[in-house]
Amino acid sequence: MIYLIRHATPVLCYGRCDAATAKRLLDEYNQTTQIDLREIEGFLQQLPLSQPLLSAEVRVLSSPVNRAYVTACRLFGATRVQTDNRLHEYDLRLSRLPFLRIGLKQWFALFRVLWLLGVSLGAASRRDETRRAQGVADELYQSWVTTGGRTAVVSHGLFLRTVRKALQKQGMQSREVYRSGCFTVDLLTR
Repeated sequence: MIYLIRHATPVLCYGRCDAATAKRLLDEYNQTTQIDLREIEGFLQQLPLSQPLLSAEVRVLSSPVNRAYVTACRLFGATRVQTDNRLHEYDLRLSRLPFLRIGLKQWFALFRVLWLLGVSLGAASRRDETRRAQGVADELYQSWVTTGGRTAVVSHGLFLRTVRKALQKQGMQSREVYRSGCFTVDLLTR
């Protein structure tokens, strides 16, 4: 079994702002350790869902980005969490657009769409980021095939989406176990 876990929602101001403020808030988003713990607590209180994931046999890998690492530590305890630099989110860069004031999530979405369309603004290319995620998926699949063990990966939305799709192409079935805010738990099995 492979669990793909998206981090809990970072606690930030998501209100309307200009481009300069959005760039500053993106840095805060990438560095914050403040996450909405209620999302994780709701999962932990549902023992039939959380107990299989929290068992001692599950190997835990996490993105080194604080919002994912703090989520992993809250779920499993810091001593069980192994960080892996390959598990960070797809690169996102914001640029100045004068006279535009929109919500922070809309800024993120706007520049993610531009990135998906090939406007990278200096970020890693979509092709390179996809290759990285597919490499991780291949490694997870091979580990699962050879050992039959369970692995939990705590990372980021778009990255995990690519990993999940790559695992599904290799014959694994995916089902959503839990969702609250940004925090999601997906289970992949044969």
